[in-house]
Amino acid sequence: MNAAITSAAPIYDLLIAERGDVVADTARIAEQTRLEAANILDFGLLDGSEGSEADADAA
Repeated sequence: MNAAITSAAPIYDLLIAERGDVVADTARIAEQTRLEAANILDFGLLDGSEGSEADADAA
């Protein structure tokens, strides 16, 4: 979020100028963490159809 765009809330603009945009930084870090976790926990399963072939053979 850019401080120049949000002129409706001058106190918020002042806080962003002094402390940085913590909300935007947190959202960016949360998305980065979500992507890293998705990559780490990716077991190579594209969809549920792989397990259904083994289930069909067993039945």
